[in-house]
Amino acid sequence: MTRHTIGFFVPGVNDMAPAGTARSFLWHQIIAPSFSVNFFFLLSGYVLALAYLRDGQGVAKGRFFAARFARIYPLYLVTLLWDTPGLLMDRVARLGWTTAIAKTVGTLAAHLVMLQGWCPARLSGLDGPNWSLSAETFFYLCFPVLGVALWRMRGMRLWTTAVCLYCGGQAAVWLVQPHLRVDTVLVNPLLHLSTFALGVLLARWQALRLRQPELPPVRAWQANAVLVGSLAALFVANQFPARFPEYDFTVTGLLAPIFMGVIWSLSSARTLATRALSARWLVVLGNSSYALYLIHIPMFHMFKYLRPQNRLELYPVYLAACVGLSVASFYYFETPARRWLLKLFHSRTMESPEAASIAQ
Repeated sequence: MTRHTIGFFVPGVNDMAPAGTARSFLWHQIIAPSFSVNFFFLLSGYVLALAYLRDGQGVAKGRFFAARFARIYPLYLVTLLWDTPGLLMDRVARLGWTTAIAKTVGTLAAHLVMLQGWCPARLSGLDGPNWSLSAETFFYLCFPVLGVALWRMRGMRLWTTAVCLYCGGQAAVWLVQPHLRVDTVLVNPLLHLSTFALGVLLARWQALRLRQPELPPVRAWQANAVLVGSLAALFVANQFPARFPEYDFTVTGLLAPIFMGVIWSLSSARTLATRALSARWLVVLGNSSYALYLIHIPMFHMFKYLRPQNRLELYPVYLAACVGLSVASFYYFETPARRWLLKLFHSRTMESPEAASIAQ
């Protein structure tokens, strides 16, 4: 959220600071870490695998697609319609009414069917961060086949598959990167599929381990050690985008093994970190994170059109408006809409509210 907006409200705080400076450190470590979306791709595969594959049966496609549509699409549609007038008026000022209307209708149509991530140069423009939903939709289409196939892995096959997915995914990124625009490489759904698949394999490995009672349980100190090591590795890796600004490779799956360490450490044992993350207010914010992700750009465009004089003083108002509206959206719009759609589809979801919120 701050990555996309703070530069407007706090001029001078952006990604242009020289590497090694305090401003560069503040931007890459605190304000705008670049790996967060990729982390959630892996987490999405992990959560969906636990929800739909744990019993070893195939995925009930109708139930799965109904649950995913009911969870992500209502708010997605609202935010698209919210952001469309602003895009139209921007284009009218540059292109005139006829061309602007034609281009905006095309952009909206592409977003409605989740195609924006496949050709961002032509199809993007509405609520930019929602490119990740284009990728997630692709993952969902693959999941009933890919997820089941990965869930059959065990032993050395599981580890070999994980290594091949990781190395193959990174090789694909480096092979296509010289031939495509940077923004195309960073958002192309196909180049993120391996990260999602690694999340499925992590869930499978943990499920297999739970079926072996002879293995000793994971101790809190072991989970804490892996968590600290993983966070330290993220801290170090997150310095590299500042040194190689022409290609931020941390967003295309390179850090997937570190993400796996974070998820494993938080899901394998009861620790101080897991207890802290279970605080009620953090659960509420977690449930509302999807709404915050989609709402913050349309809200930003509204504030931007106001042309405020005192931008810095207005930033807390903007943040409070985004968070407040996101919480309200989850409880008073998204959850009722989800239940209504599932009833309309005569479907019953296998996802808990928390799992549904995480698996975007």
